[in-house]
Amino acid sequence: MQLIAVNIIEGKPGWMRILYQEGIPIDPKSDIWIVDRKIIGIKKFLESGGFILTSLKYIDGEIKRKLNQSKIGDFGYFSGEIGKGYIIALSFDPGYYSYKRKRKSFYSDFGRYPDEAVSYIDTGSIRRTVIDCLRQLFSRKGIPYIHKWYYPEGKSLFALRVDTDFSTAREVINLQDSLQNMELGATFFLNVLALKNDINNILEGNHCIGIHCYNHTVYADRKRNFENIKRAKEIVEDAGKSSKGFAAPYGIWHKEFPMLLEELGFSYSSEFSYSYDDMPFKPYLERDVLQIPIHPICLESLYMSKHTKQEVKNYFISIIDLNYHLREPTIIYGHPTTLLNNLDILKEIIEHLKKNDDIWITDMDEIDDWWREREKYNLSCTIKNNNILLKESSLLPLEIILPDGKRAICNAEKYIDISKLNFISAPSLPPHRVTHSNKLWLFIRELESRFYMYRNRLYEMSKFA
Repeated sequence: MQLIAVNIIEGKPGWMRILYQEGIPIDPKSDIWIVDRKIIGIKKFLESGGFILTSLKYIDGEIKRKLNQSKIGDFGYFSGEIGKGYIIALSFDPGYYSYKRKRKSFYSDFGRYPDEAVSYIDTGSIRRTVIDCLRQLFSRKGIPYIHKWYYPEGKSLFALRVDTDFSTAREVINLQDSLQNMELGATFFLNVLALKNDINNILEGNHCIGIHCYNHTVYADRKRNFENIKRAKEIVEDAGKSSKGFAAPYGIWHKEFPMLLEELGFSYSSEFSYSYDDMPFKPYLERDVLQIPIHPICLESLYMSKHTKQEVKNYFISIIDLNYHLREPTIIYGHPTTLLNNLDILKEIIEHLKKNDDIWITDMDEIDDWWREREKYNLSCTIKNNNILLKESSLLPLEIILPDGKRAICNAEKYIDISKLNFISAPSLPPHRVTHSNKLWLFIRELESRFYMYRNRLYEMSKFA
């Protein structure tokens, strides 16, 4: 009987975030180690048949010289056999995280590359690289890789987030009605100051409601952010609607958000300056506020990048198709004014989605509910001969990946006979897409964006004073 788990030594927040997202068992008895600091005895452990995933900076020169270099997407790693064991040493440190934001270009086959100010670190790409390396170690050991599946149904998800910003109440209500006619539920994050006189009419819609702000800004200090968000939440709740989601103006994340949002009773937030194109996770594991990343490029960004209407539609469909292929989620966002002017695009996107029964079409509140339920299940498993034994069963699905890369999704039953599962071949990786950034252009775009924020603040102060 063999244990299916990893053992993590040290485990800084970045590593724990990835393991939380993946839902893989952690057990100190496992001989597949994640090493997040320098330790004595790595060579001896490897020579005796151990397996290690670590960062290059934590291994000595003798081991480094025996490794071969490889690359997945934008990230490199070194790997090789040491005695009876195997080691993969990443050229970066997944345990590290930066709170910086940076304006980046995003790949597009159509028009100029769109850009947005997002998190300095691409957490989604880092997670995918780490998990690919971890699966290699399980394959080398000759045992299945098993983890909690990412979705309650299907192989990807789609959701629409709407930030109301300075749209009028009539625009918000018209968009709510239009989406309902398309049978698409969205999550509306309200700029309450701009909508407070019509808040009751807006809350009558059948969509999820979250808080965007009272004043459309993110302050430098905790106190003003707390009061700004609290004021908006109280107005919405006094009108009879609960709200458990928050999305900050301009996607700007503040390091105090998890603490103050938990205090205010929020369950999740969504800021692309903290993370984008990734699975949900908790920024601070000791705080019970989930971060739900989205794709940071909206329709306005594409039109500013000289995309035609057809190219805008093709851009989003290509994102959906790519993420389905990679088994990743797709959450796009927009604003009522632009979305109303592009309902034909939305309709075609929804029609494209509905052609595929394997995409879970949902909203952000449901995503939060699902990840909360997923988190409760403590996966613990072993394998004997061709049978997987779970410590406890669950209604949650699992993914099982065999050493040859074939995979299957099944229910988390106490006894799983591998021979009876319907395994399929691993999807081939799409070609790596290189985005060439013009630093001067991005600098100009950042200045333009700062001016836009300042102009919006003056507009808000003059119109709603």
